Amino acid sequence: MVRNGLFLLCILIIYTVFPVFAQPEGTFLSKEFKVGKPIQYALSYRHNPGLDIFFPDSTYDFSPFQYLKREYFSTQTDASGSLDSVVYTLVSFETDSLQHLKLPVYVMNQKDCTARYSALQSIPLRSLVKPEDKNAALKSTTALVLLDDQINYPLYFILLIAAAVLGGLTYWLFGASIRRRGRQFQLWRRHLEFRGNFQRYLRGATDSRQAVTNVERAVFLWKRYLERVENKPYTTFTTKETVEQFPQAQQLEQALRETDAVVYGGVTSPQTQESLRILRDLAVRTYVKQRQIILEKKA
Repeated sequence: MVRNGLFLLCILIIYTVFPVFAQPEGTFLSKEFKVGKPIQYALSYRHNPGLDIFFPDSTYDFSPFQYLKREYFSTQTDASGSLDSVVYTLVSFETDSLQHLKLPVYVMNQKDCTARYSALQSIPLRSLVKPEDKNAALKSTTALVLLDDQINYPLYFILLIAAAVLGGLTYWLFGASIRRRGRQFQLWRRHLEFRGNFQRYLRGATDSRQAVTNVERAVFLWKRYLERVENKPYTTFTTKETVEQFPQAQQLEQALRETDAVVYGGVTSPQTQESLRILRDLAVRTYVKQRQIILEKKA
């Protein structure tokens, strides 16, 4: 009897001073969970300070939950032993109304590791369907819903950059040709406008009432056109200075004197229209010459 009493006393002392076989404690930190939403589960274990223990890591199967992360807390030691704890962040995509979990703590000994499991814990699924709606009949909605147009700004920005790069590359490769064609088009458009207006004044030179006005406008139009084509101030030139610009045009001086006589003398003659034709033909030759100059330029 005495020996049995001593044995029981030793066992009591061992379990009191060295509580190595205590069960881990695990609990959910929420009363319920939602599908796809993180929840936390706390696991702690009080043990002999001299023991090495290990908690489950990301390789452990937490089914029906999935592991997201864990957070360890510093060991706390007092007269009753050492306390280690960890909080797991888990997530579940299962739709069972009640889901369960228990986790082990591994205690290292001389031969291997011993797994000590926590008590099974349960947590209910929070239903988003109201009880009164569970028996409601499903209805299909086929009404057309118009959505506002949305601009794909990243794609728009990429296309804008691509267009700028393509435009810059095209201008770098073909810029000289593009500029030449642009000047040719501008020169052609101005000449076309000049021919149309000058021809109208030429026909009006036979009108006895408007002859002087039409001739005056035709000469001014002619000088203005040459001024823009050759970049010379023809509108400020005298008849003599204008003739000096075209030494090869032998009939130009006589034509200008004839138009001056009409403008300043107010008297027309059968030669008036012919003089205007001489001015027109000279303008055409000037246009052709300037167009050839543009073609021969490299840039």
